Amino acid sequence: MEVLERLFNAALIVAMLRTTAPILLVALGGSFTTKAGIFNIGLEGQMLLGAFFAVIGTIVSGSPWIGVLCGVAAALVLAYIFALLVVTFRANEVVVGLALNILASGMTISLMKAIFGTRGSIFGHGLVGLPIIRLPFAKDLGWFGQIISGYTPLVYVAFLAVPVLIIFYKRSRLGLYIRVVGEKPEAAEALGISIARIRYTASLICGVLAGLAGAHLSLGYTTMFTENMSSGRGFMAVAILIFSNGDPLKLLAGCLLFGFSDALSLRMQTTLGVSSYIILAVPYLVALAALFALSYRSRPRLIQETLATMGRALSVKPNGASGS
Repeated sequence: MEVLERLFNAALIVAMLRTTAPILLVALGGSFTTKAGIFNIGLEGQMLLGAFFAVIGTIVSGSPWIGVLCGVAAALVLAYIFALLVVTFRANEVVVGLALNILASGMTISLMKAIFGTRGSIFGHGLVGLPIIRLPFAKDLGWFGQIISGYTPLVYVAFLAVPVLIIFYKRSRLGLYIRVVGEKPEAAEALGISIARIRYTASLICGVLAGLAGAHLSLGYTTMFTENMSSGRGFMAVAILIFSNGDPLKLLAGCLLFGFSDALSLRMQTTLGVSSYIILAVPYLVALAALFALSYRSRPRLIQETLATMGRALSVKPNGASGS
């Protein structure tokens, strides 16, 4: 009982919200491209580049907010390249996304070596993290006050963005255009909506949020940059996007699941002394289990659809006439 109390308390929820924020930001960015009909597997690279240039911008300027802007700008460049290749030149989106992920990883390692003469991590050099917001009324709310106060601004941005995006997709003209382009591109063309312009817009908005996610990793979640510090969060966001289809509430649920398993695994390591190798695998095992459960639940529907399609095909004769 004592062990459970040490594991499951307000501190676990605080850790869960902190670990959820970066993956939620990048997943919400990915929802724009998903809704626009683009499978964006390049989220990992955009996030990583945002984290690196946020650190560079902060070291050069001395301001974490200028660092955040630099991180967003770097992710935007990568998002623009992705849109240019996929939308304009109609390249395979999976190949382009993987190539840009490899480019971002190699670029950050090379630039780290060229600028700082080292590999592994960047810290010190006057690096300043994002400020912590302490809500003045939180101390009067007990354990609930501990949960809602004491985060960097980007954590609040991540969670507040969920209801904003729900309203955006349902109420705004751009949100409607993005959904139409993704679901019915022929209808979008008939209405005179530029599919290319909408997909470029969605890709660039995605780049902004991926850059914020990266900046949060290097300036909020930690105050340093390490090689490949995104650690598969971009790929995890892609997995969540697949089963949520870009719906903000489902994204939030999936990201909270990952954040909870990540926070719980870290507390198990510090509280119970569980092996770090097992700990590192826990979030991904939980995510895989959730994806398997969701795919298993949808299997009867898929089988029904397949049988219906086969039935329609068998009911049509080679000459096109219906069978009796």
